Amino acid sequence: MDEKPKKKNKPVSDFDALHSIAVATGAGFTLLSSIGVGVWLGLKCDKYFGTKPFGLIVLSIVGAASGLWSVVKQMLGK
Repeated sequence: MDEKPKKKNKPVSDFDALHSIAVATGAGFTLLSSIGVGVWLGLKCDKYFGTKPFGLIVLSIVGAASGLWSVVKQMLGK
């Protein structure tokens, strides 16, 4: 008659708030750093080649596109 009391199991939830916050923060930093590198390279190319606004415009768009591509791949888990 020495039965131990059974422990109640917590319901397992698929939602983990800290993991979601970490993923969203990582995605934001990825996008921000990609755009930042594109802007920095655009400014350096403009200074080197003398094409004042075009390097900044083109490389910032390329940086934004690569950041978005990286975030999409990260969110899909590939």
